[in-house]
Amino acid sequence: MKVKFLVFFTSFLSAFLAFGQDVLYTTSGSKLKVKVLEINAKDVVYKDFNTDEGPTYVISKMDIVLIYYANGVSEVINTNPVPIAPMVETVGLSNSSEKQNSVEKVKPAEKPVLNLYYLNKNMLSINALALANGDFTLMYDRDLLNSRMSVSFLAGYNFNDRMGGLNLLIADSKDGAKKKFDVGLGVNYMPRNTKRVQYFVGLFWKYMAYDYLKVIDTSNNQKEYQPSSAYQRALMLSNGWVYRISPNFNFKFFVSIGSSVNSVQLKKEYTGIPKMYLGYCFGYRF
Repeated sequence: MKVKFLVFFTSFLSAFLAFGQDVLYTTSGSKLKVKVLEINAKDVVYKDFNTDEGPTYVISKMDIVLIYYANGVSEVINTNPVPIAPMVETVGLSNSSEKQNSVEKVKPAEKPVLNLYYLNKNMLSINALALANGDFTLMYDRDLLNSRMSVSFLAGYNFNDRMGGLNLLIADSKDGAKKKFDVGLGVNYMPRNTKRVQYFVGLFWKYMAYDYLKVIDTSNNQKEYQPSSAYQRALMLSNGWVYRISPNFNFKFFVSIGSSVNSVQLKKEYTGIPKMYLGYCFGYRF
């Protein structure tokens, strides 16, 4: 069963990481998934990545800011993009003769603001810190509302033969406790959406399922056990940072803390102790 889950998660991750296409970032803010065929002095020749048998396209280098190749190498093509056509304001429109002799005021247009680090709205990441607990945990994040908000989804499977150190309260309360899996959902708010290092705060809900040995008989000073299952739900406040190392590779760190509800009672001395979840994630943004 463990092998099947490992194969599933590995295949799931590979489907996102192994795209194999080149990406053109244009001066208009578009992102084109292509297969680059040729780069000459003035143009870039390419095909649509989804239709290899389709037509061949040519785009001027003046219209391209950066090319991100399938092998992970990026190349800046145009460090000084051509500005958008200027706005023209005509003075003197009372009659046709005045129109002909009018002076045109040309307002120089500002260069378009193109932040390559914010073009990709999705991120798939692995929680490296969870690996220390025997978990293989994937997180998916989606930016919303011009990167002012995001939603996060978590799915993890535990390969450890016993409860890990991050769940010591359960391990100390229940004999033979072993985590099975956890899922989670978060909603985050980013106060500033233009910085490569971005702070966020939000709410995070997490569900964890585990097995343990339930004591059913203590006669004759010996315990008899019955395999049982239980769960823990927690609602937590999250604080963290996203580091946009490149347009495609990001790092995320967060701390979530809040209250939990257990389907089976833990030791009384653990009542009121807050639940905590930590994330140390390396992600691919697409």
